[in-house]
Amino acid sequence: MSAENRKNGPMARPSHDAVLAAWLGELSSPNTRSSYRLDLEVFARWCAERGSVPLVADATSIVEFQRERSNDGDSAATVRRRWSALSSFFQSAIAQGARHDNPARGAVRPASRDASTTTALLSQREVDEHRRNAAAIDPRLAALVALITLDGFKLGEALAIDVEHLSGRPPHLWVAIVRRAGAGRVQLVEESAHAVHAVARPRTKGPLFISARATAPTATPSRLTRFGADHLIRQLNQDDEGRVTANALRRYHMVMSRAAGAEPDHIRERMGLADVRSVRRQLPHDA
Repeated sequence: MSAENRKNGPMARPSHDAVLAAWLGELSSPNTRSSYRLDLEVFARWCAERGSVPLVADATSIVEFQRERSNDGDSAATVRRRWSALSSFFQSAIAQGARHDNPARGAVRPASRDASTTTALLSQREVDEHRRNAAAIDPRLAALVALITLDGFKLGEALAIDVEHLSGRPPHLWVAIVRRAGAGRVQLVEESAHAVHAVARPRTKGPLFISARATAPTATPSRLTRFGADHLIRQLNQDDEGRVTANALRRYHMVMSRAAGAEPDHIRERMGLADVRSVRRQLPHDA
């Protein structure tokens, strides 16, 4: 025992609240932190009804908690996420010296159901061909495909862009955009920057994507609708197989970003998604 411990006595173990605060502080993703906090609150209420707290739970308690939540209607995905939250909490408690084991490891980890998407998985060769065809069909289509595949924009986000939202010039072009996390600017990939600039010029205001290739000088440009954009994208289909959709084009961006080494949470943030699971569902199982 050190001189300090002989003087002050054995070090007290951290309290439940202290462990909880430290654990939440370790979670870098705000979305993960929020969802895990709620998951532990559910477990804490369950423990409180039994006169206990999560910090002293054992494997039997976690198994019973999982069983009751499943019987109450929680989905398999929810039960699995709560297992992950509890396992993370107890692992942090071990690191903080609050306990010596992780009881979640003693419970059966809920099986993962196949959450794969039905959205088509496009290859780079296919997307390259679609981009060449888009450039030949309509400059608006070329810009839309570039924004979705190269920059990860949602179709609705791309259609909402006004010319005033653009700043800079290719190859350094930024777009002001409002997403869940708030307003910000996105720097476009060089190919997207040139495609968007070609659609915007020589206009200085109004919708970036308008409903016709040209309008009368005195007419007010009308914003391209989702229906009109879908009609443009359908022109990329050469046959009935492997139909091109905005969702398939956006999935390509996620898959290629992951292949380039980007972490799912970084992809989520870049694409303005609320939950990293929205990214993981689109990735191949081995990504």
